[in-house]
Amino acid sequence: MEFLNSNITDDQFAAIRSDARQLRILAGAGTGKTRVLTQRIAYQINAVKIEPAHSLCLAFTNKAAREVKSRLGSLGEASSVHTGTFHSIAYKQVKARWKDIGIREQPELITNRSGYVNRVLPDKYENTERNFVLGEINWATAQRISVEDYIGEAEKAERIDLVPFSSVAEHFRKYLSLKRKGNFIDFDDIIQLAIEYLAEDISYAESRHWKYRDLFVDEFQDVNPLQFGLLQAWLSSKSSLTVVGDPCQAIYSWNGADSRFLNNFQEFFPDSQTITLRDNFRSTPEILAPATSLLHNMESLVPRIPKGRLPTIRAVEDEYAEAQSIANLIKELLSESITFGDQAVLVRTHAQISPILETFKEQRIKYKVATDTDAEVASDESDHVQILTLHAAKGLEWKIVHLCGVEEGFHPIAHARTDSAQDEERRLFFVGLTRAEKELHISWARNRLLGTKRNRKPSIYIKEINSLLDPTPLNFGRGKQVKVETIRKDRKPLGSSVHQSLHNNTGKSNAKELDRLRENIAKANDSTPELVLSDEVIKVIISQEPKTLQDLSRIPQISSVMIDRFGDQIIEIFS
Repeated sequence: MEFLNSNITDDQFAAIRSDARQLRILAGAGTGKTRVLTQRIAYQINAVKIEPAHSLCLAFTNKAAREVKSRLGSLGEASSVHTGTFHSIAYKQVKARWKDIGIREQPELITNRSGYVNRVLPDKYENTERNFVLGEINWATAQRISVEDYIGEAEKAERIDLVPFSSVAEHFRKYLSLKRKGNFIDFDDIIQLAIEYLAEDISYAESRHWKYRDLFVDEFQDVNPLQFGLLQAWLSSKSSLTVVGDPCQAIYSWNGADSRFLNNFQEFFPDSQTITLRDNFRSTPEILAPATSLLHNMESLVPRIPKGRLPTIRAVEDEYAEAQSIANLIKELLSESITFGDQAVLVRTHAQISPILETFKEQRIKYKVATDTDAEVASDESDHVQILTLHAAKGLEWKIVHLCGVEEGFHPIAHARTDSAQDEERRLFFVGLTRAEKELHISWARNRLLGTKRNRKPSIYIKEINSLLDPTPLNFGRGKQVKVETIRKDRKPLGSSVHQSLHNNTGKSNAKELDRLRENIAKANDSTPELVLSDEVIKVIISQEPKTLQDLSRIPQISSVMIDRFGDQIIEIFS
């Protein structure tokens, strides 16, 4: 088992070698989930003696399936494991079943649902309305919601109603009628047929359980109820199941995905085991710190690569100034080790892309625009800058990421009205930040054309991470030159009660020094003192009286980035 001799962490080793029949691997961004998944498959074949011909590994895109297949190809017998998407494996199963039961006039597969949905929509509909109806049909079928139940379920889920739900339901019915009359089926129909065939014939189901006895699923946070129903139909009491996923990258609930299958895995599989991967091998500590600060209650990722450059934030006048600043920075960063292909520009919506394209053409910057469903996009296939939405960027990584339009209305998106939608927007922004390996550059525009020219404000996320573009070094009266980066949430200003509690003890002088330090930093960066060091943290620091950086690192309320940048100044106060 030479593949286990490579440099792996204890947690990765535990996940690879676990003998659990049902295993959930919680793999944070950059923790090597695909490596662990494929090496677990190889270990199971070599040590546990599962049969590769009776093993199945499922992914969510053809590109991801090919990546898994490629990695398994270098792991001996594991190269024989069946790999594919839910839809591709289900389609093979359904076609074989049609042949077995003698269906001669097989339905024609619709590979592009949007084209057929458009056939039943009014000519007056604009692209926005057409895309909305398509998205609602996608959501309903993924959630296994019938057309009869659609209106009630959409209202219950607090879906947006760009087109009235009653109209969507009418278009939904017409689409279903179009398929029946033309003997068409779409990809979701295939999964539903596969489930029904397994449910109606016990002997047939047993043969399928024999064919695939050991199952592995990647990106399990993205599974939807329809796919989970098929997975359950594929499993028997003798089956084994390994799933890999990250709750912090669950960003597709709008399209029907349901992360509760990952989050509540033990409810569905009571005898299962869970192993968590925390070591991040992708991003610098300076990138991970603000990224993880955005998500409440997430387990911290542990950076395992060297320190790098601070993330930067810059405000510009409008979207064209933003595009020009991105173009300038991209060219400035080019070097022997950094090419166009090492850089990506990430946006929240397609509407943000146009001025970027115009500017890149003028500046002769090679680029490629990827859609949300572009399975072929990759970060290293050729030397051009990738321009893509945050959803399309998931699963990819670049040395340098330019994240633009980080304004209210985009981050979070304006129509994210519910708590769950707001939470998903945070996860989406987290995904964007963690695509960066070495450098992260964030920008926002004070004005942007959205129908009419509108004033914009920076996203709340910027206020929270509070990392700034090349802040001017300041002298705080102790001969120290400091660069500013803070990662804190809004809290109340330092109140008199707190001052009183501090000034009534021997920490009075230290409290004043810490207060002066955070005020100077805040003034330099148009921020508030509480975003630099909160009242709570100041009290903890005073109570601990740290004399060394090691002492400071033992205070959990202070981030590693804060210590790196301000540790010397804080320690000197107590010396």
